[in-house]
Amino acid sequence: MSAIVENLAVDPAAFQQAVTEVRELQKTVTVLRGELEAMQAERARAVQEAAAAAHNELGMMRETVNALRDTLEAERADREAQVKQAIAGANSEILQLRETVAVLRNELEQLAASKGEALQQAAVQHRDELVQLHETIRALRQELEERNGKA
Repeated sequence: MSAIVENLAVDPAAFQQAVTEVRELQKTVTVLRGELEAMQAERARAVQEAAAAAHNELGMMRETVNALRDTLEAERADREAQVKQAIAGANSEILQLRETVAVLRNELEQLAASKGEALQQAAVQHRDELVQLHETIRALRQELEERNGKA
């Protein structure tokens, strides 16, 4: 390196050219440093924007999840209410049908009892009629025998 410095001291044009070249290199370094800092700032801004966008999207997704959860819970509550209403209706219908069966059973028992009584009365009337007919036959036979015996 000392040889270069000795050459520069001997040749003022070469020295001037070296100084100019160093200044241009310094300017280039400054420009490149500025571009690098600008790129770093741009990259940091892009990262921050991406993070903000991700945060916003996360918030929207949470809101969507909460809305869907609320809708699902409302649907479950509605379905449970419908099931309870259907069960209550079925229980009411079962109760009405049991009452109807009890009423019809009572009517059937009354009809059976009434029919039994009617059959008993018919049987008693039939026996009474038979007894009366036998007595009539006996009386007529006796009268016939008395007429045949006198004649």
